[in-house]
Amino acid sequence: MLPRAWFPLFVRALVALTLASFALPAQDKPAPKDEDEVSKLGPVDPYTGGDAAAMALAGVVAYGPFAWADHQSTADVDRVLGEKRFLWLETAHFRLGSSLKSIAWPEDNEAKKQLQDELKALRKKLPKAPERPKKLDPWLRLHLAAHRCEKAYGEFQHLIGVTDADFATNGSQPPHGAFLGLPGKFLLLQCQKKSDMARYMDRFCGTKEDTSMRFYHQKTFQFIHVMASEGLEGFDESGLHGHMVYALWHNLVNGYRGFSYPMPMWLTEGLAHCHARKVKSVFLNVQIKDDEAVAEDKQANWPPKVRARAQHEGAFLPFEQLAAIVKWEDMGYHAHSQSWSRVDYLMQADEEKLGAMLKQLKSVPSDGTYEAQGAQICALAQKLLAELYGLDPAGFDQKWREWVLKTYPKK
Repeated sequence: MLPRAWFPLFVRALVALTLASFALPAQDKPAPKDEDEVSKLGPVDPYTGGDAAAMALAGVVAYGPFAWADHQSTADVDRVLGEKRFLWLETAHFRLGSSLKSIAWPEDNEAKKQLQDELKALRKKLPKAPERPKKLDPWLRLHLAAHRCEKAYGEFQHLIGVTDADFATNGSQPPHGAFLGLPGKFLLLQCQKKSDMARYMDRFCGTKEDTSMRFYHQKTFQFIHVMASEGLEGFDESGLHGHMVYALWHNLVNGYRGFSYPMPMWLTEGLAHCHARKVKSVFLNVQIKDDEAVAEDKQANWPPKVRARAQHEGAFLPFEQLAAIVKWEDMGYHAHSQSWSRVDYLMQADEEKLGAMLKQLKSVPSDGTYEAQGAQICALAQKLLAELYGLDPAGFDQKWREWVLKTYPKK
């Protein structure tokens, strides 16, 4: 049985969100040409000018057109979505497309400071980038996305203790590909409009979604995250940044050594949240269940929320219950926040052991059964917790609760 190829990413913001889904019929006609901001810019990157030395310093391998996924190219995508409506950029490990228009700075002071620090780091390799722009223009947003992708890729490699040299350079199938075991680069497509995302998903992925989705292109063994800013209504720059990081870590974990079976939900969600929450933002990558009453102004403040539940018997999710969740739709606010906290605890206890655990889980040969093997992987995860950390389920509950009460603030 082939693995599931699509992964909707539902999100909850501290503002109202509309998650309605629609899609257009499969077709190869280009989208109606409109006078959007990207189409007016032209194909030349103003920050490198296409200069080879400037591109190398910026980590840009190429601009479009180039190969994309499932033996299609960015030119094929342009024919469907409309010529000159997307900017295309390739780095060492990613290929990115974007039709995002200019966006204002986030309003939150911490988010502003973090973005300013990012721009300072970006300017070291992209000197023509403005130091204090009034807004982030489409090309600058694409360079920031590429910078963030490569940063996450390096952090993932560090976690599992590998480098590019550990992977074959000419492998055609997982786990022998050059990119964490995949033969093709990871993909990111950021659409401004829901209609563009819907058209891409329908035409190239055979599914209908217009907000945010991760997809595994099975012909070329590539993971992509596609999102529409218009669908993530109300998200500011920091919210979109955090959402991208959340999706990206899911793709890195699942793509490492090939995607043949599901990983434990608590582990993948925990890792994704741990890194997404480093982005200063009030926006959440969770779906809050109808029976979960959480004050809107405090939804993003996870440490005291987790602490309040960890201190009372029966108020937190025992690890055995958390580890039994295998569907994203069964994850609610508390399962997400406590998965984050469980992984936070393991990383603080010994990050190297967590990397070793992840590496062993992804080194199991595929037997082709996907879901059945997923159950075996969940069992193996508990075995590795015992071997590496000395934690059985009850011990995990006890040690984690003690750590939470010592570490997380009450308010």
